[in-house]
Amino acid sequence: MHSVYRTASVEDVFRIVDYCSSYTVKNGGLFEVYPDPGANLFMVIVNSCSGLGSNHRFRPLGAFYCNYAGPGVITIEEEDPHFDGVESRSRHVNAIKQVIDILLKEGFPGVKISFKELPALKF
Repeated sequence: MHSVYRTASVEDVFRIVDYCSSYTVKNGGLFEVYPDPGANLFMVIVNSCSGLGSNHRFRPLGAFYCNYAGPGVITIEEEDPHFDGVESRSRHVNAIKQVIDILLKEGFPGVKISFKELPALKF
């Protein structure tokens, strides 16, 4: 079930998408960014990391969506209250929310953000 998590200026949304695109898994980051063909709508997958070094593995933690519900709108997949999912799902949703908040606050060009302090991003 998608729900609106944050609204921001369109410029801020594109800024965090650009930031995530700069820190993809291929570049040593935690993100995977998937634009629509027009590059206006984006799905951003946030991965958790098993550790540091050359042996670290990534696992998808969750995703957020930019501009799907409207320009400047960031949506997430919330827990469905009628679905008996795994207990860790609520931690994952909270971690995605924290990542979005950090990106909006600190995700500017040239800034390196360390997400290692977020317990839900580790496994």
